[in-house]
Amino acid sequence: MQDPVTAPTGISYDRLAIERWLADGHATCPVTGRPLALADLTPNHTLRRLILSWDPASNTGAPAAAPSSDHDDPGLDAIVAKVMSPGSCPGDDMLREAAAAAAVSGAERMCMVRAGMLRRVLGLFASCGKKGSQEVAMPTLEACLALVGALDVYADDMRPLVRENHDLVNALTHVLVALENGNCAGGSVAARVSAVRLLDSVTGAADAALLDRLRPELFRAVTAVLRDRTVMPPSATRAALRALINACGSGKNRALIAEAGAAQEAIELELASWPSSPGGSSRRVTELVMALLARLCACAEGRAAVAAHPAGLAVVAKRVLRVSAAADACAVRVLASVCGRAASPEVVREMARVGAVGKLCCVLQADCDPGVKETARVVLRMHSGVWCGSPCVSAYLLSRYL
Repeated sequence: MQDPVTAPTGISYDRLAIERWLADGHATCPVTGRPLALADLTPNHTLRRLILSWDPASNTGAPAAAPSSDHDDPGLDAIVAKVMSPGSCPGDDMLREAAAAAAVSGAERMCMVRAGMLRRVLGLFASCGKKGSQEVAMPTLEACLALVGALDVYADDMRPLVRENHDLVNALTHVLVALENGNCAGGSVAARVSAVRLLDSVTGAADAALLDRLRPELFRAVTAVLRDRTVMPPSATRAALRALINACGSGKNRALIAEAGAAQEAIELELASWPSSPGGSSRRVTELVMALLARLCACAEGRAAVAAHPAGLAVVAKRVLRVSAAADACAVRVLASVCGRAASPEVVREMARVGAVGKLCCVLQADCDPGVKETARVVLRMHSGVWCGSPCVSAYLLSRYL
């Protein structure tokens, strides 16, 4: 944390991180889910003084120094020089040594970032991904992934490096598919985590033209990360969900993601990760799952996948009014999409059986966003003739709110 600020909810964030969160279209506190605006943030001077007393290198008010003056380790200068040398190909050991140094010291990490290490490593990663010999390239690819993960850059920093970089996307596809199949020498969970985290950053920074070139095997490999949730850490699961959400901008990608089984795996993930009492990291997972389902339900394949899952509608309805305003908006969109005018009679009846109709009535009573309420009202009016005669729905509620 470099420049801490505090929200009205009492939670402190790094200014750059929370400003990016709000710039991405969020309007709530990431922890509490309460409304939050940029003007609500106030500097946390006490925490800033504690940070500076713990690590003087965190003083962002000081002018940027040359890379060699940020640390007292001449060995790091030699590593940076060898990795950045345009006529050389750094070895795997050197890349891993640089990753270890960046992971330990923030000053050394910033030194590498300012020296242009990210551009160099991404270029090396893309070129190795095009090689024909998978056994030779994979150790270098894993070393590059370790260094990129240690540099810990934001999607905004990736944007100028990712634009129209098809080789980078192809290399990521090659690595994720190989690691999923387990047919590469030296493949590890750590490499898979690093690859999906890099894909999250790449898809967040990529333009529409690059996203349209993503291949079906990449979506299958990312969906496999959700399926392997018992061996993958939660950070990799969240990164996989964000990468799929980022790729959902085009109808072609939405159909491919649905065909890869992402909707079913997202529902299974929600069933497995939600504890008996909501809270902790499960809240963020739920928001991501609902956001992914809402985007997938914009296509027929996604709506069919949610409706076909035995617990699909029940899980979505259960999360309404229990997590956050963002999750409520996405969950109601999912119910509205699946239960649209083209919905089958079986889906309409299941909405009543699993309590989705009652939840939509509760949305009209709750202090929700007016747009969310209007969406719920449209769905209730659309099928009120069927639901009024159902023993699973209170006719009084329907008549009162419609």
